[in-house]
Amino acid sequence: MIARAARAVLRPALLLAGAATAPLGCATSAGDRVALNDGPFPGPRVLAVVAHPDDEIAFGGLLYKTATHLGGACDVLTITNGEGGYKYSTLAEPLYGLELTDEAVGRRHLPEIRRRELSEGCRLLGVRRLILLGEKDHRYTLDVDELLGDRAAVWDLPRVARILDAVLAEEEYDFVVTHAPVAETHGHHKAATVLALEAVARRPVDRRPVVLCVRGSSAERPLEEPYVELPGHPLTRVAPDAAPFVFDRTQKFGYRDRLDYRVVTNWAIAAHRSQGTMQLLMNRGERENYFPFAMNGDGAAARTRALFDRLAEPQFETPESPEPAPTP
Repeated sequence: MIARAARAVLRPALLLAGAATAPLGCATSAGDRVALNDGPFPGPRVLAVVAHPDDEIAFGGLLYKTATHLGGACDVLTITNGEGGYKYSTLAEPLYGLELTDEAVGRRHLPEIRRRELSEGCRLLGVRRLILLGEKDHRYTLDVDELLGDRAAVWDLPRVARILDAVLAEEEYDFVVTHAPVAETHGHHKAATVLALEAVARRPVDRRPVVLCVRGSSAERPLEEPYVELPGHPLTRVAPDAAPFVFDRTQKFGYRDRLDYRVVTNWAIAAHRSQGTMQLLMNRGERENYFPFAMNGDGAAARTRALFDRLAEPQFETPESPEPAPTP
């Protein structure tokens, strides 16, 4: 039987005022807000700060169980409109009736398509609302300085900072989750993490959320070299000697323990139909490994441990189904 909090949070919500009227893919001065699930939300408040539509999959297990088991308010702030994903849209072309792998066509239509895909997937994860900034998804790069360097002109950085500050001030989140800005990750992911950390650092010390970064792993793909910090960005240093807080997507439940949290994460992955490479992540990344940043203040470790202890609790009652009688 599903807990009462899970039933309540997964009621689709109407679009917030402004989000329904703003042109899809158009960046407004305060970003677009899209409400996905109705409350109440008595549990922890979590903000995921990411670069692209589909990046939220990295936190899929944490978002879903926080929202449905703990009654948490989980929001996703996405900086870009995802237009740079046109290269991976081959299989989606007949679905949407558009030649999306043509750069001009993809960049024109993918912002709207990916916004709708993101909304669908995040609703299934129990996310309360989206905050969409609509900045340009210019190209794949490993160089964070293309986004944050002295001559960077891809994103409107003062605007992004203003919106992050406003969102953090209006909600008073308990946790902010980001991607670990490791060397091999997309420069957009690195930049999103740096901008989130800078925004948290601008908050009063006693009103800062705990900031965590995630790295996925599995039996086939364990964590590689340890991450310490992104060179040139000291805020990205993780707490020394901190073991990760782990959300295990393979937590078992249901009849004969045949289900786990990879199922709902797969639902969210499947929503991103325009991004063919996303579908290859089905049933991968069994562990979400969360590392606290060194900038977190006193008490952050205890707050984080309390959250992950709750996330390890059984969520669903095992149905008591009698075994069928043998066939005579």
